[in-house]
Amino acid sequence: MDKIKEKWPYLVAVGLVFLAIAYVVKTANVTPVSVGMQAPDFSLVTVDGKSVNLSAYRGRVVMLNFWATWCKPCRQEMPSMEEMSKGFRTVAGDRFVLLAVNENNVFYQGKIKPFLAKYGIDFSVPLDPLGKLDHLYKITGVPETFVIDQKGVVAEHVIGPRDWRMKDSLRVVHDLLDHGPKTPAAYLAAQRAASEE
Repeated sequence: MDKIKEKWPYLVAVGLVFLAIAYVVKTANVTPVSVGMQAPDFSLVTVDGKSVNLSAYRGRVVMLNFWATWCKPCRQEMPSMEEMSKGFRTVAGDRFVLLAVNENNVFYQGKIKPFLAKYGIDFSVPLDPLGKLDHLYKITGVPETFVIDQKGVVAEHVIGPRDWRMKDSLRVVHDLLDHGPKTPAAYLAAQRAASEE
């Protein structure tokens, strides 16, 4: 019994090392989410305490945005997202949803509600203080946005900020709302064509 007590700290340390290695291996093998791929499901809790599952929005167009309060481009982008969200609530009703996942770490959680109040943000803000989705989606930074079609496939991937009030910024969203989802190959072809413009 005494030998087990003596070795206990070492056994715990070895166990933690194995867990860390397993986590790194698991997340390292995950391919970054891109256009044409099925968007990975997730479950988070919003800033107002509601549970959010991506799969619950199947049948709707989902704009999945990643942001943080410390990010200057996010602060510039957020007011246009709020206007866009209000507009789509009027014209699309529940056929469109905006999920703006906050990537503040646990030490900056207290800054989120004041930020939302300052900018008058009224859309759903799930919290990801441990960076679970950061690793799952392999985002490159914030802001970053995925437009997900009614079947759960990524139709557009936007790295960096956009003015979401501009019609051209919402071309893919409008197309999905007006004509429904396309094939992954069609999304990839549209992405290639847009990059050549």
